[in-house]
Amino acid sequence: MTRPIVVDVDTGTDDALALLYAVGCADLDLRAVTCVAGNAGLEQVVENTLRVLEAAGAGDVPVAAGATKPLIERMRPEGQFHGADGLGGVALAPTSRRPVPESATELLHAAIVGSADPVTLVSLAPMTNVAMLLTLHPDVADHLERLVFMGGSASVGNVTAVAEFNVWQDPEAATCVVESGLPVTMYGLDVFNRLVIGRDVADRWSGSHHPAVRAAGGLLHRRGTRAAGFEQDYVGVLGDAGALLVLTHPALFTTEALPVRVNLEGLGRGQTIVDRRPQAQDAEALSRDPWPVLEVALDADLEGAAAAFVEVVDAFERTTSAVEPA
Repeated sequence: MTRPIVVDVDTGTDDALALLYAVGCADLDLRAVTCVAGNAGLEQVVENTLRVLEAAGAGDVPVAAGATKPLIERMRPEGQFHGADGLGGVALAPTSRRPVPESATELLHAAIVGSADPVTLVSLAPMTNVAMLLTLHPDVADHLERLVFMGGSASVGNVTAVAEFNVWQDPEAATCVVESGLPVTMYGLDVFNRLVIGRDVADRWSGSHHPAVRAAGGLLHRRGTRAAGFEQDYVGVLGDAGALLVLTHPALFTTEALPVRVNLEGLGRGQTIVDRRPQAQDAEALSRDPWPVLEVALDADLEGAAAAFVEVVDAFERTTSAVEPA
């Protein structure tokens, strides 16, 4: 039985890898994709998303444009890591696919409430679109099985010492998600930074005649480009796609139910504060103002998770619909 999902992206290099997995994985039924500004501006994110879906040979998956900026903050694109085009210069063929006229919020709402089965919402980007959905359409709560977001950290940050990019970009939106009362899984930097695909695999994929496989190889090589502006030794961090692996291979991940809040003030703005104490020091205070409890991914069978991703991408080679002639 496949799991129906909708995915919200700001398609940079790792969102693209996640979309390839979402299309190729037989356990997932990708119902809709929505776009938000983040790794690149919104127009570029939409174009990247459409081209990735084309390379993957996806069916008629609707794509909608959403927020151009966070709820409060100015827009701060993450161009240093993903490049000006969001894909690190990986060239994907143009496509005749076009976004639907509905907004991201409207498309998400229709896809979720119109499903006969509960839907899982996967957020791989700043959570502006998702926060707007939950605020404008609270009825989606009755139709969601779970909300999984890539963001946050139970340890250190990446864009600041304590804050991860997606949460830092729109911490008010992240607060709406964290405090929504929905079943929420947080896939943060604690696993994100350690789940990698070997260079031998990326090299093999880069020579493929299938556009999805070749794109995956190129994207993994671009994942080794750091903000300092030079090409380091191959890194191949899988990134956002790990949030989908949590759905399809939960046994490979170690999660804990932990209290989480988003810091909205000062130097720590954008930090996900994860209370990992065995026992809260002030139980009375917590009873008056209880923290939301999320499932937080803390560890994984990294080799097993990487192998699961490789298996799905390798399967594209056995399809013919999008294979280019040698």
